[in-house]
Amino acid sequence: MDKGTITGLLLVLVAIIGGIFSGGESFFSYVNISSIAIVFIGTLGAVMMSVRPKVFFDAITNTIEAFKGANTNIEDTIDTCVRLADKSRKNGLLALEEEDYHDAFVGKAMEMLVDGYDEESVHGHLNKEIYLTRERNQQTVKVLMTFSEFAPAMGMIGTLIGLVAMLQQMEDPSSIGASMAVALLTTLYGAFIANCITTPLAKKLNSRSNEILLYQTLVKDAAVKIAKGEHPKATFDFLQTYVETHRRKSAEELKQILAQ
Repeated sequence: MDKGTITGLLLVLVAIIGGIFSGGESFFSYVNISSIAIVFIGTLGAVMMSVRPKVFFDAITNTIEAFKGANTNIEDTIDTCVRLADKSRKNGLLALEEEDYHDAFVGKAMEMLVDGYDEESVHGHLNKEIYLTRERNQQTVKVLMTFSEFAPAMGMIGTLIGLVAMLQQMEDPSSIGASMAVALLTTLYGAFIANCITTPLAKKLNSRSNEILLYQTLVKDAAVKIAKGEHPKATFDFLQTYVETHRRKSAEELKQILAQ
């Protein structure tokens, strides 16, 4: 579970609900069915018009990934790839078939090596896989950002509808305040959706997409190095560039990795 997403969402809700109660108003005074229908249903319809149904529903399903913890660890992946490089150099590429791969992408890369793909084919095939994975992940980000574009606009449309209704009741001054409040609620709902839900989730998923891109690129580079038959030490030194300088491992730690 991603603690940042959960904590951030809770802080947003506490801030908004706390602001409502600190003003002395009832929470239900900020709930209006007409405004909810205009903003939520209207935004949903506009987004569905903008993308294909499959893309839309896949994006809604994939949004749950923003609440999950990261499932990639660059340092552990480097250790695994260096160990595999050492094993293949000592026992041949077929020895990689004996491994039990818990990660599908690493397993795919090593399977290509076992099957005899040359380094150019490995590089091209995995690059294609990385590109398509990136595109699929970015589709979810784009759908969420489309929500962020349309929600404030639908809020403004709802506000204009409310203002028109208010102006038609000018002969009754007592109804103006209530009508104005309802009109402004649609703007509030639109701003809430865009700035408190969809945009933060899109940014989190974009960050997660970048993490996956970095991870898959590392595995691809390692697979190419193994295909070339380079020394594990050279592979280790190259892959260390994926880690911040102060977190890079030493030659002694490399010996421990190869001893496993």
